[in-house]
Amino acid sequence: METFDTNVIVRVLVEDDPRQSAKALALWRGALVTDGIFLPKLALAEAIWVLKVSYRFDRQAIGGVVKALLSTEGVNMEDEVQVRRALEAYARDDADFSDYLILEATRVANALPVQTFDRRFARDQDVTLILS
Repeated sequence: METFDTNVIVRVLVEDDPRQSAKALALWRGALVTDGIFLPKLALAEAIWVLKVSYRFDRQAIGGVVKALLSTEGVNMEDEVQVRRALEAYARDDADFSDYLILEATRVANALPVQTFDRRFARDQDVTLILS
């Protein structure tokens, strides 16, 4: 199985640099048909942040791209159930995807609530706002 860094994942998703995108896509496709791809959740979280901040993708576009990526045969997502739950929360609420990943990991660890200064994230019932 092969693993790709965030910058390779972004090249595959947006194909914005012809030279790098071509190399990234060739490697990605080759990995899919041989041993598959391991996708770390941190690399996915970084890629989502890049799509949002650098490419101005909205939540719906990001959700569509990520769902297609997760549905690709040969892509093996780290903690896929947590990632899918975080993606669902990201699609319907206002906090960052990484916040929802933290929340899902915390749920699995039975270590709730999450303490935060982030008012948007604190809207979830399992997150407590720290008042400043």
